[in-house]
Amino acid sequence: MTPTEKIEDNYKDYNFHFVCFPENLNKFHGYIDGIDIYINKNDPIELQAKTALHEITHAEYDCGCNLINHKTIRTGRAEIFAERIANREVKKYLS
Repeated sequence: MTPTEKIEDNYKDYNFHFVCFPENLNKFHGYIDGIDIYINKNDPIELQAKTALHEITHAEYDCGCNLINHKTIRTGRAEIFAERIANREVKKYLS
C-alpha cells in the first residue's frame, strides 16, 4: 500500500483526487474544496502524502477563512500550522 493509499484509508471522510496541475503551477502541490482534496500527481509520492496531510489539517483545524489570500496573518498562521502537522504526520505513512 502506498503512503497516499494509507492516508486515504485513514481519512475516509475526504475524497482524494490526483490530477496533473498545469506547468505554470509547478510549485502548487494541492488544495481543498469542501471534502475534495486535489493533489498534484506529478509530485513525488512523499510530497503527495505530505500535501494530503497538509490539506487535511486545513480541513480539520482552519476557521473557515479563504486560504488563497496569503496576505492575512490568520492565513499565514494556518499555513505554518498545517505545514508543521504535515511534516510530523507524514513520517508515519512513509515507513
